[in-house]
Amino acid sequence: MNRLYRAILFCLLFFFPFLVSAQIWYIGGKAGASFSNYKAKTPWKEVSNVGYTVGITAYKQVKKNYGINLELQYIQKGYYHKICNDIYDKLEANYIELPVMFDYTFIVPSLQNFKGHLNAGVYAAYWLSGKYKMQGFDESSEDFDFKESDASRFDFGPNAGGRIEYILKNGSLSLDFRYEIGVLDLQKQINDNTANTNRAFIVGLSYLKLIGN
Repeated sequence: MNRLYRAILFCLLFFFPFLVSAQIWYIGGKAGASFSNYKAKTPWKEVSNVGYTVGITAYKQVKKNYGINLELQYIQKGYYHKICNDIYDKLEANYIELPVMFDYTFIVPSLQNFKGHLNAGVYAAYWLSGKYKMQGFDESSEDFDFKESDASRFDFGPNAGGRIEYILKNGSLSLDFRYEIGVLDLQKQINDNTANTNRAFIVGLSYLKLIGN
């Protein structure tokens, strides 16, 4: 848990300069589902590893059509390789993640109180814990061993997506979607030419409330 507290503290310290630099922010929460896998190709059928994400989000409009979007979220990623219906190899990985995105806003024609958003940026993440599962002739499940696997806890990469926002009196509701591409090899092995990097599609709902004057 000490790693979790340090990671959260680091992210909050990163957020602080942004939050105090402007008077008006929209701040709220979000929750959704993640569909992830590693980039590395295998001879087996690759199925999306389904997890969930939950966290806080903040948005600041800096110009008429431009803004910045910050998030702090807990997210599940990993991979799911299926040899057949009864045999599989699966990693469930838990991260704390900080996406930072530039946002372009536009009015949705003929839809009152709706706005569209396109965003792109980067994310940084810290791998908190994981569980490795395998099913063959029998089923096994064990905590992921970072030292034995020589795994990197840090992840980083670009992201892009958008959201459809419905405007309320002092806030808004949004349907969010985003795709993330990790660039760091998380499980580098000797004589391993594959890139074990994260890929994740995230979809969810968020609520933002106006804070400030």
